[in-house]
This record gives sequence, structure tokens and C-alpha cells, in this order.
Amino acid sequence: MNKLYLGNLSENAVPSDLETVFKDAKIPVSGPFLVKTGYAFVDCPDESWALKAIEALSGKVELHGKLIEVEHSVPKRQRFWESAEKAPW
Repeated sequence: MNKLYLGNLSENAVPSDLETVFKDAKIPVSGPFLVKTGYAFVDCPDESWALKAIEALSGKVELHGKLIEVEHSVPKRQRFWESAEKAPW
């Protein structure tokens, strides 16, 4: 899975900020940053780059006063089933 979720972003974060973070870390991306309020998504060229991005950036890089979180993006449908499996019923 090459799509990354970037969380804990400031509401002031814009795509160019994230492009700079990834460029400074020498981590390539294979598409534009899709930025929403507080989070974003981006694709990496392959799984090894995605893992390097998680290792190098998650909880270690500050942007607009907040440490960003980087993890694999999980489709909504899959998140629902994973949470349902953990439910106490």
C-alpha cells in the first residue's frame, strides 16, 4: 500500500508545506497532496518509500507548531470492518 495518511496537521497547512517536508526528507511522492482541514493524503512511488516516509517523518517533523503523523491510509470500508471485529458484541 503506497497511499499515506498525514494527520495532526495545522489548519494552515497547504500542499506546498507538505511538498517541502517530503523534499527535505528526500522522499519522493507520485502525485499531488490532497489536503483537507487537519489531514492530507499522498501517494508514494512504492511500498519501500511509503515505509521510509513513515519512519522518517511520523512524530518527528513539526509543521506550523504540530508534530505530523504519517501512516498507511486505510480505506473507509476496511476501517469499518476492522473496528467491527473489535466490538464487544
